[in-house]
Amino acid sequence: MPTILETEPLPHKPDLSFTKPPKSGLAYVFWRWRMWFESTFVLSMLEPWEKILLLTIIAVFFILVTTGLVKYFPQHLMIMRRRSTYYLWGQEGDERIFWQWLGFGSVGHKEL
Repeated sequence: MPTILETEPLPHKPDLSFTKPPKSGLAYVFWRWRMWFESTFVLSMLEPWEKILLLTIIAVFFILVTTGLVKYFPQHLMIMRRRSTYYLWGQEGDERIFWQWLGFGSVGHKEL
């Protein structure tokens, strides 16, 4: 029966093989991007399930914000434009004043 000293050592608990740079050029570029991303956002200290959970939460939040900007922001801009017209001139309805004030309205017709 072999003793503890005669057996092969156990592999390291954290598998750090992903930190070694690959040989090919394109793989090296992606490896550098991954190392930069993980070190910038301290993902290298997380376990794999924690990384997946965190990145999933970030992706869902990004999708919700993007959807809100695409669907609801243009409508909100129209509401804010009407409110600014009311606050600046004290009346709603005639939006030509607002566009003329911004310089997009027609100045008038010149007679030929």
